[in-house]
Amino acid sequence: MKQIYLDREQCYDFNVPYYEEGKISLPADAILRSKKSSGYDQAHQDFLRPIGNRIIHLSKKYSDAPGWYTIGSR
Repeated sequence: MKQIYLDREQCYDFNVPYYEEGKISLPADAILRSKKSSGYDQAHQDFLRPIGNRIIHLSKKYSDAPGWYTIGSR
């Protein structure tokens, strides 16, 4: 998985932009727990669950689709 989707509510809760550029580092399990309404699809769960409480670094360029953050290293 190269990108993770954060919905508008998650972006608001994590204080990161939904549309504009942004960066954040979070534990994978915190991202899983933050998806309140319908939960994540199986692909997101399969990627995030094994990472557990380890930190993942996410970044978003202005040209990225709204809410989609690229997974990368710091």
